[in-house]
Amino acid sequence: RIGTPDRVKMVFVSGYSGVGKSAVVQHVRKRLQGKKIHFISGKFEQLQPAGPLCALDAAFSEYTNSVIQKGPQCILETKKAIVDAIQADAGVLTDAFPCLCKIIGKPTTTPVEIGPMASQNRFRFIFQMFIRAINSLSYPIILFLDDLQWVDNLSLQLISSLMTDTEIRNLLFIGSYRDNEIDHIHPLTVHLNELKSKEVAIDNINITGISKEDVNNLISDITNMPHSLTETLSCVVYKKTGGNVLFVTEFLKSICSEGLLFYSLDDKAWKWNADTIEAKEISDEVGTLLSRKISQLPIGCQHAIKLLACIGSKCDDSILISFLNRTAGKNDTENNAQFSILDYAIDEGLLKREGSTYMFAHDRIQH
Repeated sequence: RIGTPDRVKMVFVSGYSGVGKSAVVQHVRKRLQGKKIHFISGKFEQLQPAGPLCALDAAFSEYTNSVIQKGPQCILETKKAIVDAIQADAGVLTDAFPCLCKIIGKPTTTPVEIGPMASQNRFRFIFQMFIRAINSLSYPIILFLDDLQWVDNLSLQLISSLMTDTEIRNLLFIGSYRDNEIDHIHPLTVHLNELKSKEVAIDNINITGISKEDVNNLISDITNMPHSLTETLSCVVYKKTGGNVLFVTEFLKSICSEGLLFYSLDDKAWKWNADTIEAKEISDEVGTLLSRKISQLPIGCQHAIKLLACIGSKCDDSILISFLNRTAGKNDTENNAQFSILDYAIDEGLLKREGSTYMFAHDRIQH
């Protein structure tokens, strides 16, 4: 329905940290694989190590790679559309999003210097023309930006300008945020209210924790035991985690590693003591559990994870190699061994790897 007159232009997915917001959107992304759609994404950082627009820059890096993968013809068509739209002002765009140089080339002219306010207005206009240009091509665009509770003001202004532009038809914006970290004076709330007043079509999806029954279903599946036999364990787990999916999985891993949940070879069944597990202390956040897991990793793995946390939520292995070289004075061969040791973190569910990119499985682990 993207591009139809009654389309929804914005979808917001909200909920508490760890409840599964990003997982829901990534599930949609997988369902759309193979279709003629550019699904691009970025993630805002709490400390914004890369500065404003970091999430949009990550999204347009994905867009650039997507265009390149579609072949020379797609690159030429995209380049022509962008250059025709912004002409001599390409430098303004590539200064903010260097990745676009892979498509349109490095600008030969430097943008004319103007005052701060005029410069910001010029950038917003050129950005809008750029989106119009790539939006006019045959592939609709879905732009997903994660962790909007940490969004910078300039990114919000750009998003709002796109959503109110009647010339942009083949664009769907999806944003996720932690609703417990947003109040009525938060910049995101202010911008959303403005967009609603302009009658921008918005859908809101609020994701909550899973029910006690769902927790029992999960544990029953994991242990391959009847629901009636897992109720005592699932009741304790639900009480300790509130049904938060991330908390549930980490708590189950924790009691397993501590021997409170174990498989009995004699009885050929899973065993536990509900009273002992109920007496186990757990904070209202999963951070304590995750911190304990990190501290149990090999020292080299911990060091690499700390470097990755300083860089951002995800990082290409070539960049990580560069940082490891500087901090430890090691050569590339030695650092390849360092990457092998990161497999421990991947096995523990702390990191994920997609191609050459390492990323944290969740914000709580990075912070």
